Amino acid sequence: MTAPIYTALLHYPVYKKTGEVITTSITPLDLHDIARSCHTFGVKGYYVVNPMHTMQHLAKKVVGFWRSDYGAQYNQTRTDALSICHIVDHLEDGIAMIEKECGCKPILVVTTARKRDDSVSYSSLRERMKNDDRPYLVMFGTGWGLIDSFLEKCDVILEPINGPGDYNHLSVRSAAAIILDRLLSER
Repeated sequence: MTAPIYTALLHYPVYKKTGEVITTSITPLDLHDIARSCHTFGVKGYYVVNPMHTMQHLAKKVVGFWRSDYGAQYNQTRTDALSICHIVDHLEDGIAMIEKECGCKPILVVTTARKRDDSVSYSSLRERMKNDDRPYLVMFGTGWGLIDSFLEKCDVILEPINGPGDYNHLSVRSAAAIILDRLLSER
C-alpha cells in the first residue's frame, strides 16, 4: 500500500533575507506550476497557506478562472491540475481537511534548503511511504525558508536538494517538482 500524499505551500512563517519572520506574497506561477507537478505525481491535495486575505483573494481569482467553463475550454489540463488546489488561512485548516478525508492526521514532512543533522534522505522516506497507509503532507516554504521552530515541530525533515556547487537557491516550484519526482516517481 502507498500512503496518500498531500502538499502545502507555506507563505508564513518564513524568513526574510534579513532573518525577520514574515508572510510572503502568493505568485500565480507557483499556483499553476506546483499544481501541475502535484497532479502529475498523483498528489491528492495542494494547500496554499497564506493568512493575508488580499493574497487569498488573488489566489482564489486565479484558481477560479481556471476552474471556470471558459478556463476549462481554454486549457483543460490546467483546470485538472488546479482542481486539487485549496487556499487556506493556516496550515491547521489544511491538516483538518486531510484528517476529515483520511480519518487521521497526516505525517508532517518539511523541506528546507539548509543542511541539518536531523534530515532524512529521499530514499528512506520513499520506502517509509510505500509501507504506510497514513497520509503524508509534504510542505514547501517560500521566502528564505520556513523558520527553524516550525521545522522542529514536523515529523520528518527532508535533506536539501544539492547541486554540484555551493549555490543552493531554487525557486519553490522547481524544488517542489524535483522533490515530488524523487519521492513519487515510478522509476
